[in-house]
Amino acid sequence: MKQVFKLLSIVCVWLLMYTNTAYAQLSPYDENAPVGWASIGLSGGCTGSNDQNPVVVTSEDELRDALKVVKGGKSSVTIYISGNIEVKEKLRYDKTANCTIYGLPGSSLYNRYHNENPDSAGFFSCSGWKNVIFRNLTLLGAGAYDISAMDNIQLSGCENIWIDHCNIQDGVDGNLDAKDKSDKITVSWCKFSYLRAPWPNEGESADHRCSSMWGSSNNRGDDEGKLNSTFVNCWWYHGCGQRCPRIRFGKVHIANCLWENGTDDDPAQYCVGVGHSSKLYIENGDFSNTVVSKNHLEYYLTEHNVYHFTVTGCIGEPDRQEKGKGYTGDFYNPYSDNEYKCRVYDSRMVASLLKDPQTGAGATLDEDLLTTRGNDNYGGSTTSIQGVSATDEASVVDIGYYDTSGIRHTTPQKGLNIIRFLMSDGTTRTQKMFK
Repeated sequence: MKQVFKLLSIVCVWLLMYTNTAYAQLSPYDENAPVGWASIGLSGGCTGSNDQNPVVVTSEDELRDALKVVKGGKSSVTIYISGNIEVKEKLRYDKTANCTIYGLPGSSLYNRYHNENPDSAGFFSCSGWKNVIFRNLTLLGAGAYDISAMDNIQLSGCENIWIDHCNIQDGVDGNLDAKDKSDKITVSWCKFSYLRAPWPNEGESADHRCSSMWGSSNNRGDDEGKLNSTFVNCWWYHGCGQRCPRIRFGKVHIANCLWENGTDDDPAQYCVGVGHSSKLYIENGDFSNTVVSKNHLEYYLTEHNVYHFTVTGCIGEPDRQEKGKGYTGDFYNPYSDNEYKCRVYDSRMVASLLKDPQTGAGATLDEDLLTTRGNDNYGGSTTSIQGVSATDEASVVDIGYYDTSGIRHTTPQKGLNIIRFLMSDGTTRTQKMFK
């Protein structure tokens, strides 16, 4: 037992040594921390699990067990997805809080099963989630099919959510949707696409490649004042026919985004949908790489025409402000709020920065960056996973070393190691170490 605790002490020293060193590249324009709306309203902004209580999952059952820990917000957990995991039924855990879900490099969640059961498609059905982070995930859906409640990620009544560096594609109903008074959401450095042919649904749309719907209905008056969101450094790639995004009610800042969702052979219907009571500020984006059959901005309004938007500094779309006759307030400007922080750069840099395979949009983060928050180029700070130690009632009885594919080794391997401690009470604790 003394040898076990001696080894544990050595591991802690190694961890301190390695977490103070930067290994991975990061775009100098990537804050590596939640900006915009997700950072407002909570002490310290959206922190997720604060990298507490890490666990590596390599199967759907392990992922479900990890999510059960944070159901109801009673605890916090940091979930690392390793390998390619098939999800056969959507992950529905209500009132989850204080959770971070990371995808390790090369990992994915996939659900390619096509059917008409809304519970058997999509991945994260989030109802009442608060202070949750999704980072570096690759979500591979079954392809577009016009049936409700089958999104890759659906946010319902959620608050302070940060979705960062995710590759989200081929959602059935949508790639990423928000509704029912969800609020304070930031989507950053994400790539959206539809690479599978759409499935026709009799009596419904034959081509439902609709990426992101913000607000479910014009009749949801209780959404007024909610759905406030930031889309920054996002890339709508091939196949996204519309809703990139489409907005109702919310104050939404869309900054430094790239639309490459339509081609000559497969034109998109439109890019940004201007919906009922939407308040948009579209800044320094690049529309020049897409082909649309309608317009870059398309209107979806009631007869009252309650909406307004500002377009400024974009490529392929002229600067202008427009206000519907039913709206009498001021134009939305995110920078009028002293709490709101979001750095924006010249639109001529957008395409090259977001399409960079090493540091651009999508699941491009290294293991090193999954344990840091704050970009040195932006003046942020670096934090690491906190130590997991035995309680007074339980002691360490075994230590195992695992690589990111979940294979156990007798000694730490070069690169990222997941250390799993078996406790005397039968529970397990995990820790990370770089060698």
